[in-house]
Amino acid sequence: MENRQMQFSENLQNLRKEKGLSQEELGEQLSVSRQTISKWEKGTAYPDMLNLMTISQFFGISADELISGRKEENATEEAEERLQEEAEASVDSSKAPPFHLEYESRIKIKNLPLVHVNCGFGGYKAKGVIAVGNFATGIFSVGLISKGLISIGVLSLGLIAFGVLALGLVSVCCIGAGIIAIAGIGVGVMNLSGVGFGVVSVAGCAFSTHVSIGGVAYAPVAVGYVVKGDETMLLQNLSDISVTESESVLALINAKFPDFPEILKFWATMIFK
Repeated sequence: MENRQMQFSENLQNLRKEKGLSQEELGEQLSVSRQTISKWEKGTAYPDMLNLMTISQFFGISADELISGRKEENATEEAEERLQEEAEASVDSSKAPPFHLEYESRIKIKNLPLVHVNCGFGGYKAKGVIAVGNFATGIFSVGLISKGLISIGVLSLGLIAFGVLALGLVSVCCIGAGIIAIAGIGVGVMNLSGVGFGVVSVAGCAFSTHVSIGGVAYAPVAVGYVVKGDETMLLQNLSDISVTESESVLALINAKFPDFPEILKFWATMIFK
């Protein structure tokens, strides 16, 4: 099998060069990636039956000649039996290789492909301006684990991060940390969460260094149904939010923190009238 792979690798490389094609150009003709052509020519991978037939048809030779280099009008009986066995193996799901999909665009920006997709059953990594993969790194990245300017993943790291677990300047997630955290459980300067920890938290349960707004609110300035702090406002029921003037909340903040930044004041009062 190893000798046959080496013969195939050499034959494929010679045929490609005879046609004056690069690995990328041949990959486009065969609907596979340049990396796949490279692996075939290096002998680190071997095409399945469908790809083998596609290659032989493209070069106008028999599959046996492609594999062995022997120019015969008809394949030998031994080669026919071998090809039959490989054809049967290719449709046997128990022998099928694990799913893997890879695509890399020809357009590059500073040596990074514009789009790189690399995903499947395994530790496949994608790196590009737009990256999609099991482990994705890019300006815009999507993956199980992803990092980038805009990142979407189960575990996500980015300027803007979406995920089950996320860390970013802006985090939207189940559990997250960031300057702005919108999460089930959030840690950040500004939180909008079920449970929030930060400078200003608007949450079901809010615990903050400065201002907490929530059902349970603990902070120097606390507004909620259960409150503890230096400056507090007790709300009797949910409808109080719709009738409470933001100016009343601002008065509490200004009394405790006269130099509080305007953006944080806005975050603290955004749910009030």
